[in-house]
Amino acid sequence: MRKLNILVGLLSVLLGGAIMYLSREMSMFDQFGVPGERFWPYGLAWLFIGLGVLQWIEVAVQRVKTAGVSVDLTSLPVRRAYVLAIVMVLYGVLLNYTGFIVASLLLSPVVMWMMGERRAWFLALISVVIVATIYVSFTLIFNSPLPVSEFLE
Repeated sequence: MRKLNILVGLLSVLLGGAIMYLSREMSMFDQFGVPGERFWPYGLAWLFIGLGVLQWIEVAVQRVKTAGVSVDLTSLPVRRAYVLAIVMVLYGVLLNYTGFIVASLLLSPVVMWMMGERRAWFLALISVVIVATIYVSFTLIFNSPLPVSEFLE
């Protein structure tokens, strides 16, 4: 497991470096000081690099604590993570065909249910609040479009 954590850290650092390299020609800010097209990828790249380095630090710190401990890849939490990964892939496909609003209104309650929330009214309310907040933030405040259904283009 330690080798895989080191590999994940390396891939994270490499991905951050690749993002920096591929966005090197973009402008960081425009003439008015407004963040340009490189601003968010650059921040994301540093986030990947930082998380990769933290992964390596965690490996070094936990090396002594995890000596001789085996990992059960068939335990319930691990199986839930597998199912959640499949749900996220389905969300990506659904996002393409139905757009952000419908796909996210379906994803939010599924993820909350998998995490143990069982109150139906709470699942519905929080899903609507989350999607509405993201929609208002990106569409109205950041003036950035969200994914639209392939059928509506």
